[in-house]
Amino acid sequence: MDWSIRQLLVVVICCFCSSVNSEEWSLTNLPPERLRRNLTSLYFEDGRFLTGKFSHLRHYKRRIRKHVPMPPVITKQAPSKHIVDPRELIVIDCEATGSPEIRYSWLKNGRELDVDSDSSISWSAAPNSGTITIELDGDNPDKSYEGKYQCKAANHRGTAVTNEIEVTITASPLFAFDEDREITVPVGAQHVLECLPILGEAIPPPNIYWTKDGSNPIDLTERISIDADNNLIFANIEEADAGEYSCRAEYVKLGTIRIANTLTLIVDTASPRGARAPSFLKRDINLPPVNRGEDLTLRCITEGLPTPEVRWRRTSGGALPAARAKVVGTSLVIEEVVERDAGSYECTASNSLGKNKYEVMVTVNAAPYWKTEPEGQMLAPGDDATILCEAAGTPTPEVSWKRNGEPLGDQANRRVSGTTLSLSELVKDDSAVYQCIARNNLGTRITNAYINVVELPPIMLTAANKKYAYVQDQDAQLHCLSFGSPKPQITWYKEELLAGDRYQILSNGTLVIATVSTEDDGMYKCMATNKFGEEALQAELSVKRKTRIATPPIALEVKAGNEAQFVCVVDKDPDLDLTIVWLKNGAPLKPGSRITTPVLGTLLIKDTMSSDSALYTCLASTTRDEASAQATLSVIDVPEPPLNLQLSNQADVSVTLSWDMGNENNSPIEGYTIQYQENRIMPGEWQEMKVIDGRDTLTADLDLNPWLNYEFRVTARNKVGESEPSDATERYTTPAAAPNAVPGGIKGEGTEPTNMVISWEPLPGLQQNGPGLRYEVRYREQPQSRRRRQADSDWTVETVNDPNGKEFVVEDTPTYTAYEITVQAKNDFGDGPLSDVVVGYSGEDFPAAAVENAAVGDVTPRSVRLDWDPISEEDVNGDLKGYKVRYYSEDDPDNVMEKTFEGDEPTALIDGLTPYKNYNFTVVPYNGKGDGPPSSPPVKASTPESTPGAPGALRANVVDSKTLDVQWEAPLEPNGVITGYTLTYRTMPGPGIPEGRLGAPMEISVDDPATTNAELSELEEQTWYRIELQAKTKIGPGDMKELETSTSDPAPPLKPETVEILDTGENFINVSWVPAKVGPRPSQFYVEYRERGTNSEQMWLQTESVDPDPYSETLQKTIDGLNPGTRYQLRVVASNNFGKGWTDIQETTTEGESPLAQAATPVGRQGWFIGLMCAIALLILILLIICFIKKNRGGKYKVSEKEDALKGDPETQPIKDDAGFGEYRPRESPDEVMAKPPTGSIPSLAGSDKPGSETDSMAEYGDADPGMFNEDGSFIGQYGADKKQRPPEEPTSPAAFSTFV
Repeated sequence: MDWSIRQLLVVVICCFCSSVNSEEWSLTNLPPERLRRNLTSLYFEDGRFLTGKFSHLRHYKRRIRKHVPMPPVITKQAPSKHIVDPRELIVIDCEATGSPEIRYSWLKNGRELDVDSDSSISWSAAPNSGTITIELDGDNPDKSYEGKYQCKAANHRGTAVTNEIEVTITASPLFAFDEDREITVPVGAQHVLECLPILGEAIPPPNIYWTKDGSNPIDLTERISIDADNNLIFANIEEADAGEYSCRAEYVKLGTIRIANTLTLIVDTASPRGARAPSFLKRDINLPPVNRGEDLTLRCITEGLPTPEVRWRRTSGGALPAARAKVVGTSLVIEEVVERDAGSYECTASNSLGKNKYEVMVTVNAAPYWKTEPEGQMLAPGDDATILCEAAGTPTPEVSWKRNGEPLGDQANRRVSGTTLSLSELVKDDSAVYQCIARNNLGTRITNAYINVVELPPIMLTAANKKYAYVQDQDAQLHCLSFGSPKPQITWYKEELLAGDRYQILSNGTLVIATVSTEDDGMYKCMATNKFGEEALQAELSVKRKTRIATPPIALEVKAGNEAQFVCVVDKDPDLDLTIVWLKNGAPLKPGSRITTPVLGTLLIKDTMSSDSALYTCLASTTRDEASAQATLSVIDVPEPPLNLQLSNQADVSVTLSWDMGNENNSPIEGYTIQYQENRIMPGEWQEMKVIDGRDTLTADLDLNPWLNYEFRVTARNKVGESEPSDATERYTTPAAAPNAVPGGIKGEGTEPTNMVISWEPLPGLQQNGPGLRYEVRYREQPQSRRRRQADSDWTVETVNDPNGKEFVVEDTPTYTAYEITVQAKNDFGDGPLSDVVVGYSGEDFPAAAVENAAVGDVTPRSVRLDWDPISEEDVNGDLKGYKVRYYSEDDPDNVMEKTFEGDEPTALIDGLTPYKNYNFTVVPYNGKGDGPPSSPPVKASTPESTPGAPGALRANVVDSKTLDVQWEAPLEPNGVITGYTLTYRTMPGPGIPEGRLGAPMEISVDDPATTNAELSELEEQTWYRIELQAKTKIGPGDMKELETSTSDPAPPLKPETVEILDTGENFINVSWVPAKVGPRPSQFYVEYRERGTNSEQMWLQTESVDPDPYSETLQKTIDGLNPGTRYQLRVVASNNFGKGWTDIQETTTEGESPLAQAATPVGRQGWFIGLMCAIALLILILLIICFIKKNRGGKYKVSEKEDALKGDPETQPIKDDAGFGEYRPRESPDEVMAKPPTGSIPSLAGSDKPGSETDSMAEYGDADPGMFNEDGSFIGQYGADKKQRPPEEPTSPAAFSTFV
């Protein structure tokens, strides 16, 4: 290459690089494959320079082409089969690129075509184009222009040629002529409507279809199909098939439709054809080969009634190609056939009467096509070149080579080996375009590959000093795109040459570093070298820590309405900023009031709903990388109600219910519940009928009861709960019928010795089955022997007409007699089944006799066995349940005990007795009625002596530092005569020490049973002892009483520690304390307490004592009997023989209201006073009512008139005129009273025969002398001089008085 050309290229590409640098050229971040494609463009491998991503440099294109020669490359050509419409211009495309300018020429049928001399042919006006156009007469096209055309594109670097282009002019011949016809076909018969042939060759073949009554094309089905001759075939004729049919040919290229004659189909319904098994009308047995790329149609033309069902399958060579195979009617269509579609296919036709099938073999031929198409190469002088050209086809194509469209000549450095062309030691004259030609009997394919020999030193196309950013564990790519001829050799350095498994240099010069780490940080150098020079560039690699999901979100399942929270913890490089975005099913999630991200990495969804169920992604991003983790959210809820309830298989007492499943709301349905409602028994109330387990059971057979009007509904359930009920079905009514059930619980029991109550459970409403329900009761005495059965006429039959009746009473029965019983339900529609015979009994009476010969058997200190003679069956008067033994100790005769022994065994063991006691026993038989008479006389028995129980109490008091005074009480259960005590004591390391660590035992025997204390002396100081005490009888020692205690100084104990008030109530306080752990040992504790404000020491009250407990760190005591709402002072006291220790005083208040607060309540607000006032008011009201009644019934008089009448009687005169009392005269008759004028007197309250003065009021004596009243409050003053004078018209009685009660 001339040096000026090289300088020009350097200038051009430097300008390119500088512009790339300023624009941050995006190719440096492209994947290698995309880089490779762009590099190919730079290397002119497609005949174009600086295209694609380099389109902004196209203004350099023309200048470079002038100085860098390129062979022609075909970029556009017409299809091999070029069918043209003569009414339009015929355009045959041919375009190519190359430098210098391309010269175009054409061949027709292998001969040079003089385009310029033919007026019908012209060149395209487009620049650098070799396309020609041919203009024909559309009405009478010149067929001579049909043929095979081939374009050549040439410059001084070589010649490229296109494939042969076969130009054919379209043709649309007519159908053969025929008259319209009518055809009559019986219904059910098969029939073929024939399509007329087309006159001549149609180019291209038309689309043939049939129409009925001039409508759209007929759809092909399993009943209607079209054969290879375009005939319309009916597998069987239906009445609806009648009509006018025509066959049509559509020429899509010309937009023309040809119509054949009309065939009128008449369907004869009078003589239908019968059903028949499938048969094949036509079989594609000898199917011609199909060419690769064409559509294959395999026809299965059948007839039969019912219409056969057609199925296709492949019997050899694999399965049907699902993406390209489809069934149209009865035909199998495989689009764009390839060689692997060859093989055997089977068609099966079947209906209810039989099945038929046949196989067809498919062969696929292929015109030549390229498996490996050669590419152009730019090489330097001295290089070797190899062009590989692999073609496929059926039959196998032959491959040949040409150079610049001409046959290859002999050349020393060139060698052809089948599909490979090799050139060695290239020189500039080897630049040419080589054609690879593949040919078989189906066609010829040509492809071009150039060899362009040029010289060019390396030039860097990648920007220098580019910085690459990655994170750990990624594969880093550092780009080094160069240009040169021959192609430069690329090496990379980081201080030294990079080599090893981690480093890989791609064909485009890119350095790939596998799984980078921070150690790979730094500067790198790329060196591009060829034999004409070298070029270098620098690049920087920066590696940061990888972003990763440290804690991914976990899958959640929540109930609808609850809260869901995803947490995503991310680990990233501290130098990088982190962004976390949440995705829902791959789409960004927009936060809102319900969906929030309270902190980075947390997604909170409140009030979840079904639509929230999705796949959520935590996408963590930095400027360098990203990491993600996914988790599913399932919002579960109760299912939606079942849908589409249907009733089927309807019978008198059964029906089938079916339904569809509702939405499961993300929780699988576990089962269904069928409910029913009826209109008679419990109208309006839904009841459960059937529970179904399982998700996919969507039908249920329901057993119904007669005489009801049902409706049904269904609920679905899952683990969340039960759905709302479905919509109810329509009502379903069952007819009435006779009962089909037997009353349950039949039994006969007497309530009195002379009756038997026959009872049963009435049939529930659902089992009554019809109106008029009643019960027929049958009974008779049970025969004494099964051999002597009574006749049916011996049955007594009674009817209970109440549908809810449940008993019948048989009177005047013998006592406890067996009866056979049956009960039968009946209604107005018939009789129900008869129940099984049940044995019942009339009533029992008390046992009539006592047991005899009761006697004592074995006797032990704690048990006595009794035996007796059983009572006779006649005396039992019922069913003997057992015996009761009543007994008491003679020293406590009022404490009578009783033990019951079920069964008829005449013996009993009475245990739980006390030794050394005298007992009396009686035996009582009992039955279902009650107890019989007790045995007489009582049986006596004495229990022997035994060992005694443990002593009642055991305590030890400190006498001095080495002496303990041990005191005890006699056993509560002596079980005999106490003869003495045995006291054992031994040392121990501390309280609660196991037996193995105790000291040697020392024993004291106390032979006097009255002695209840013993002194232990010469003991070790400040030492713990275990004391054991046993009482003795002549039988032996009894149970042991133990005490753990210790010696201590003879001094008062220390006060307890840590007093705590545990609880208080209205009348109690619960106190706990911790005894002192050192110092003299107390013998007891108690609590002293008093009401606050009582300061005298004599006012302290004391609880019962609490013994020390060496096993417990805390003791407690409850103070009872306190006043509510009262403040108390308390202290805990520890005491022994030498004194006491008191805790500090604590105070607390009981709950409730104190008595003082109650006493402070005003009398008028206290309940007792309010009640008393109400009682007095009620009494006054009663007295007023009585007064009113008496007033209406009593006479009217004046006191003064009575007094005047008395003045005439000397015996009634008082000693003084102004003093004394006189008796009233006898009461006047009513007539006399009524004859007197009214005087304003007040009626008598008493209404007795001795009326008192009731007309005067206290108001009239307001100024009277106080001496007018006696000591009891009675008014005794007289009307005299001391009294105020009244007007004459109002005389007063000198003897009037009033008494206050």
